[in-house]
Amino acid sequence: SLIPIINPRGSDVTEKSKKLFVPQSQETENVTNNLNPIGVLMVSGIRFSRYKIAFQKRKAFALPSVAQCSALLNETALLESLRAEKFDVFIAENFEMCGVAYSHLLNAKSLITVAAAYPFSYMFEEFGIPLALSNNPSAFISHLDVHSMWSRLKNIYANWLMHALMYPRRSLVSFSFSQERGSESRLVQQISSHSAYTLVNAEPLIDFATPTLNRVVSVGGIGAKIPKALDEKWNNILSIRPKNILISFGSNVKAANLPENIKNSIATVIGRFPDITFIWKYEELNDLFANETTSAHPNLVLTAWMPQNDLLNDDRVSVFVTHGGMGSTLEMALRGKPGVFVPLFGDQPRNAGMMEFNGLGKVLDKFDLHDSDKVEVVIREVLTNENYAENARKVSAKLSKKPFGARALLIKTVEFAAEFGPSKALRPQSYDMNTIEYHNIDIALLAIFVLFSLVFAVKRLAMWILSKYGV
Repeated sequence: SLIPIINPRGSDVTEKSKKLFVPQSQETENVTNNLNPIGVLMVSGIRFSRYKIAFQKRKAFALPSVAQCSALLNETALLESLRAEKFDVFIAENFEMCGVAYSHLLNAKSLITVAAAYPFSYMFEEFGIPLALSNNPSAFISHLDVHSMWSRLKNIYANWLMHALMYPRRSLVSFSFSQERGSESRLVQQISSHSAYTLVNAEPLIDFATPTLNRVVSVGGIGAKIPKALDEKWNNILSIRPKNILISFGSNVKAANLPENIKNSIATVIGRFPDITFIWKYEELNDLFANETTSAHPNLVLTAWMPQNDLLNDDRVSVFVTHGGMGSTLEMALRGKPGVFVPLFGDQPRNAGMMEFNGLGKVLDKFDLHDSDKVEVVIREVLTNENYAENARKVSAKLSKKPFGARALLIKTVEFAAEFGPSKALRPQSYDMNTIEYHNIDIALLAIFVLFSLVFAVKRLAMWILSKYGV
């Protein structure tokens, strides 16, 4: 595993493969330190006024990745040693694109691109998949009414905005690639278009039905581990009350850093359910809020870490309040638990929307977290309406009996790519078409020209007849 370190505070979850770390460069450190992580959280609430800040900072968000990519491309000794390995397959995440560029330098037999979450708009172009914006919600959208013109217009705008926000890292990586490697370089989008397969961390049984390609393989839940039996500590906690609710906003958002009014709102809601134990992932167990809240609410358990997958597998857990990250979303689907989804940024709004669409929970706007009454209504709805729990159990049963599991699909796909390489038959010709050709604009213009010509001819003929016969 080749691991360029963009942010040393990130988590390394690689377990089995040999790890080759590329240390964070000085330039990467400088641009990373200048980013405000709180601002990132405001990128994708559907309050579009928030996007103005993100749009102004779009290049700043791309700079850490581009700087570290440049550092990787300059590691000549590493490149030569990896070339000597003569890899059959190179697997690269499409989000950053530096790995895609690097695969071209290594001359691997096959490139497999990967989307660790729901593919963003520009990734659809690189995978060759039609966007279908009339019925496929953008990553920034939780709810799309396909029969509403305004809802579809908002979806188109959200998709354009995603493209505008995230695409600079594409152009900047391509520019860096050409600067560092000269004649060896190619446009990263062109390299990506020749990938043998694309692995997507999505599960069709809980997603929206949208167009796809034969070379796109869904391996949703591949990262979900087999749940283990709970130890005595967690078993005792779940046994205190008949029902339990988990609260976690993921690994990238610290609950301790949430605004005080939001934390107080959540605490107020917890107090309104005295017969339910709330297990809240909260990182600062000794701060003022933690001490005061746990004293005031005996049904609250704060923990800096929880065995989330194992807890979700326990029947005593009734509801999961989550940010809607793809990992958590797939885990709860596999374990058959309904949820309250509070999407914060990235692909989370769409993830939350697909779960609500399939009857697996309700979406709660993050801008309503400060309102304890609204939070209570949503939690109570999911908790008391048995339809959510029943739907979750049915989906879990379906996923457990799929004819081909994600792990088997991934292994067979990689083995096939290693043996045969990319197939011309799986690469859409749309990659080589321009906008006019792809959308048949030339045919539409020809049709318009023919129509106007016919109208003109008929009009002239009518005028000739009128003038000749004096009608």
